[in-house]
Amino acid sequence: MRMETCLARTLKWWLLCSALLCASGTFGATDVGLEKAGPRVTLVLAGGGAKGFAHLAVLRRLQRDHVKISKIIGTSMGAVIGSLYASGMTVDEIEQVIDDLQPSSVALDRIDRTSLPNRLREYQRNHPIDLEFGYKNNQLTFARGFSDGQRFLALLQTLLVDVSQHIDFDRLKIPLRAVATRLRDGEMVAFDHGNLPLIVRASMAAPGVFAPVEIDGETYVDGGLVANLPIELALQEGADVIVASYLGATDLPAQSPADDNALNVANRMLKILIRQNERRSIAQLRPQDILVQPDLNQFSFESFDQSAAIIARGDKAVQLLDDRFRALATDAPDLVAQQAAPTRPEDQPRKPVRTIRQLEVTGNHTVPASFVRQALQPLMGQKFDADKVAQKIDALYVSGYFERISYQIGPASGDADKTAPTSEDCALIIDVNEKTYGPTFLKTSLGFFSETNGNNQYSLGVGLRRPWLTEGGLELQLDASIGSQSELSARLFQSLGSGFGTSTYASYNSNSLPLYRPDVTDAQVMASATLRKQELGLKLTYDFDNLVATSLGLISSQTALGIDTPRDITFGGASGAGTAFHLDDASWSFTGLNAQITIDQLDAPSFPTRGYYLNMEAAQGINDQSQYSSYRSSARWASSRGPHILNLGAESGSDHELDCTTCTATGLRAPLYLGGFQAMGAYHLAQLNGDRLLHMQATYMYRLSEGGVFHQPTYVGWVTEAGDAWLHINDMSLKRSNTLFAAVDSKIGDIFLGIAAGSDGNRNIFFQLGRRFSPW
Repeated sequence: MRMETCLARTLKWWLLCSALLCASGTFGATDVGLEKAGPRVTLVLAGGGAKGFAHLAVLRRLQRDHVKISKIIGTSMGAVIGSLYASGMTVDEIEQVIDDLQPSSVALDRIDRTSLPNRLREYQRNHPIDLEFGYKNNQLTFARGFSDGQRFLALLQTLLVDVSQHIDFDRLKIPLRAVATRLRDGEMVAFDHGNLPLIVRASMAAPGVFAPVEIDGETYVDGGLVANLPIELALQEGADVIVASYLGATDLPAQSPADDNALNVANRMLKILIRQNERRSIAQLRPQDILVQPDLNQFSFESFDQSAAIIARGDKAVQLLDDRFRALATDAPDLVAQQAAPTRPEDQPRKPVRTIRQLEVTGNHTVPASFVRQALQPLMGQKFDADKVAQKIDALYVSGYFERISYQIGPASGDADKTAPTSEDCALIIDVNEKTYGPTFLKTSLGFFSETNGNNQYSLGVGLRRPWLTEGGLELQLDASIGSQSELSARLFQSLGSGFGTSTYASYNSNSLPLYRPDVTDAQVMASATLRKQELGLKLTYDFDNLVATSLGLISSQTALGIDTPRDITFGGASGAGTAFHLDDASWSFTGLNAQITIDQLDAPSFPTRGYYLNMEAAQGINDQSQYSSYRSSARWASSRGPHILNLGAESGSDHELDCTTCTATGLRAPLYLGGFQAMGAYHLAQLNGDRLLHMQATYMYRLSEGGVFHQPTYVGWVTEAGDAWLHINDMSLKRSNTLFAAVDSKIGDIFLGIAAGSDGNRNIFFQLGRRFSPW
């Protein structure tokens, strides 16, 4: 009986202890599980262009408090910032990238003029209106956005080079969703896998601002059209706490920036479209969620150059919610050890050093793949370097044929004639999107010039460029203009490789010219004439590394000058005696050799702030009927310090086409001239005329404004000049001129107003709009 009682007691104690141990173990396990799970904090980053830099303030606070972010969901610029952070970059690293960003160059694809091919620079000088469009499928077509977004894509590819190219976004350091709008049906698409840089670029494709992006046969635009603050998506994916960084809270219509350019207008249209989906999203926030609303009203979509001020506004908004953020960090105190500052994901180590053994091209239609491969050929056999690849792709982009160029790294395939590739060999796969409005490109030009004496010049023109008529690179250019100066010309260019090419052209020009009295004490127009010129030419060209352009060729021209007013002219002299002239029509022809060398490293053709320019040209007749020789040279140098800009220029020429040994007024039809802005401004256009020329000028400019996102800087300045154009049978009389001017280096060409005074009592007030005029 005692044994049973003792056994019973022992069993009871054993059961009680077991129960207590089990209970203790159960509670302990539950506590550990809660510590590991914690609240699922989802960070939602809104779209808003440059205002998205404010997101860094929110990220910095969460990073500082060691709050574990379970997922990042971003739209447009929110997807940009979110993807960089989710892939392992710290806030400081992202901010450094932004500080180094050249806004107009990277964000808006502004191309440095000196990087353009020489022929494209000349084409743009002749047709300065920046808008380019095309003719395709029997209709006019236009670019799909103000910017192609190519350089932003290239930047993302460089920054995200260590991320696998077709990755599941849940495998990033922090899981990510990037929101875009499918253009076909307007549906929201939350990308959770794929080519991360390309998807982020699609998410930020604001209509009218950045061109759409094609992914797997579908076209996508900015996700802000359907979910600029994708809170509903965060709820669907199980967020316990949402931290939403919103960029539009104080952006009221009455307080918005002036809609003074296309980007602001496009941004205003987007705001109208996305306002409703933002309000619906904010209405879904719960009491535990945090909404950060920085005051960004003074900034606009394109304020890429004000990143520090935008981030500071974000910091201020975060500080206003200090209690909420401290509570969020307190809710999960044990998470500090689980997440320090972001590092590269463990399952996404840096790629091993690889050697590029193959180049593959996809997506091309008109532009041959051989052209793309040739541009990237220097990368063959080299170790893969994202920066070097980006440089070569950028050089390919500025050729003007492509809207978008992206790349992938793939395994190199075997070659029957070579050893099988090693594990370190790779293929560089280049995917190109040609300009959608090509391959026939059109540009327009307009010009208007007026002086105080009633001399008005005007023209309206169009230029057509059709590259790649053949796979070998045959290109056709057609130019036509009407007005006081009319032109019709055709040019064929054929690349011969290694910088060589041939240029064949035919042109016809007709210009209305005022003929001034030979003495220049008064800008008196004696008569008006029409100059008609026909020219044929064949040249061999050579471009040295896009720096020096040279040509040598055979040209043949016929020129006729017809007097349009009475031919017998008498005007009074200083002593009261009249001087009589009889003007006759004239014509002459020339066949000879022409050689030219040009170095153009100016950042702008008309109002340069840096760089230099040198041009030398010579021509010589080759038969008895061509009593002709011509030598011309011009140089220019530009430098700046802050808003202060200095230009120095000089030109000289000798152009003897007629035997003027016994003539008196032949200078009225001589081919060298001065007059007008930066060409002896106190004198009227072509008032100084002869077969010899010498001219020097110094221009000081003060930049009043950078010209906003379109980069149309405004200047005031002063030009001091000395020079003359004279007949070789006469003596040079050095003349002087000073000009005060205001100017805009605009997207339609030069705009300037000048007031000038000079030697011989000459005065001039002139106005220029668009393309400058050349009397000859």
